[in-house]
Amino acid sequence: MKNAEEFRQWKMQRASELLLNESYVKSSLLWLNEAVSSDYPYMFEWLGVPVIQFPADLILIQEALVVAKANKIIEIGIARGGTTLFLASILKLTNSTGKKRVIGVDIKVSDHTRKAIESSNLASDIKLIEGNSTSQTTFEEILKLVEPQDRVMVILDSNHTEEHVLAEMELYSDIVSQNSFLIVMDTAIEYLSEQTDLHHRPWGKGNNPQTAIQKFLERRPGILEVDAVLNSRSCPGASTGGFLRKII
Repeated sequence: MKNAEEFRQWKMQRASELLLNESYVKSSLLWLNEAVSSDYPYMFEWLGVPVIQFPADLILIQEALVVAKANKIIEIGIARGGTTLFLASILKLTNSTGKKRVIGVDIKVSDHTRKAIESSNLASDIKLIEGNSTSQTTFEEILKLVEPQDRVMVILDSNHTEEHVLAEMELYSDIVSQNSFLIVMDTAIEYLSEQTDLHHRPWGKGNNPQTAIQKFLERRPGILEVDAVLNSRSCPGASTGGFLRKII
């Protein structure tokens, strides 16, 4: 039986081989298309609240949070609130200080989402902000909640067009702490077939979070890098290539 370090090394080696396995990648993408077409990510809840994510992505986000030792998470796009509660739950488990908080931002926070969050036992660890994520007014409101000593992680999961995600990356990458993460959700849009139903959304192949990442890394090299450890295990999932580590 392997000891803890031997197991870790074995796991990392096996993970590094996943995306090199053509059969694994091909079957993963086939599953991904079927899962999206079947609305699979909408099937789950966290603490009784809908969490619109692939379960495996949530585990990787948890790993990123632990590695980053984050105490402030800025979540752009909160949908029905389940992911917000998930993040607050993990923060409560990993950070015992009073400085922990999830800052949830959405252009419109629905009544049912606000009720689900504000009636939970985690409400005191969550701050909701309603506004456009790329507006200076919203950004300044967020900055008021971030202190110099905070360890900040950011998750982008709102409007998935390249233009919007790129604007978010330009704005929020500056406040991600060194060796923490900017996680860009739904990069998988780039890998979906044209037959996969995206419910008439304005994004699609060639215009999505993945293409935004590519442009950002070209325009501003040396700020973020794709984290090999997390991304090796992100397929199948919504955010392959979307786990970005702040390197300066």
